[in-house]
Amino acid sequence: MGYPYVMRKKPNPLDKQAPKKWYAVTKSGAPMDEEIMTKMATEDTTMADVELAAAAKLIAKWVYNQLIQGKRAKIPGLGTFRITFGSEGVENIEDFHTGLIRNVKLSLIPDKTLRANILRDLRFENAGVVDEGTYYGSLENYKQVKGIAQGGTGTNTPGTGEDDGDHQLG
Repeated sequence: MGYPYVMRKKPNPLDKQAPKKWYAVTKSGAPMDEEIMTKMATEDTTMADVELAAAAKLIAKWVYNQLIQGKRAKIPGLGTFRITFGSEGVENIEDFHTGLIRNVKLSLIPDKTLRANILRDLRFENAGVVDEGTYYGSLENYKQVKGIAQGGTGTNTPGTGEDDGDHQLG
């Protein structure tokens, strides 16, 4: 199974008058329940699922404390959490105040090995089409409903829009 995406028509943010184009948009599912996740993650190990749950909560508390103190928080094998933000500019430094800080985000920079492994193994799978607020469960269903001719090779051929939905990243 691949990482699910849906096709959605969206306007060009730089040219609102241009015709909308089809884009692949992520369709990720809900996160796994904590209890199920800890059982699955500790399967075939000597660690109990409750130990993993407790450790995860301790790591979250540690990350919080590091970030609140203005530090980055590196978790081996996972990545580094950090705070990023922007601010409005002022002509006179005396006019700056923290109320001008905007767009505060919590970022995770993934561990290099984790990132490389995910990108190496990631596959994509078409999970449908969303058009004018209606979800169609597959590209074929959308074409059928809209009266678009079926056919093509099933590969992502430039200019045809055909997509079998199972492609490796890279």
